[in-house]
Amino acid sequence: MRKFFSNKKGQGLVEYGLIIAGVALVCAAAISLFGHKTADLVAATAAVLPGAHTDDNGPIVTGKLIETAQDGTTSVINLGTGAIIAANGQERLGPNLGVAATGVDGSGFGGLVLEAE
Repeated sequence: MRKFFSNKKGQGLVEYGLIIAGVALVCAAAISLFGHKTADLVAATAAVLPGAHTDDNGPIVTGKLIETAQDGTTSVINLGTGAIIAANGQERLGPNLGVAATGVDGSGFGGLVLEAE
């Protein structure tokens, strides 16, 4: 019984898991905040630079993976909980990326990935 309580081999694994989860959360927040601005910068550059084909000339449409909102009093960017709660039970990823569902099963973002049966 004493050996059971002194065995701490799983403690390191749990700590590494928590570190990885924390880094993933910080990366998701950073991509949500700065990724959209970077995508807009690339889109503006693509709209200005001439291309070889006329259908390639134009802005790139960007989307957001995580909803954010700016606080009106302090100008701090926070997680957009109002938009997340308003879309409870509805598809969020498709409309955020510009792929709207038509109400038909398999349309929208879910229709982009087809799994083999």
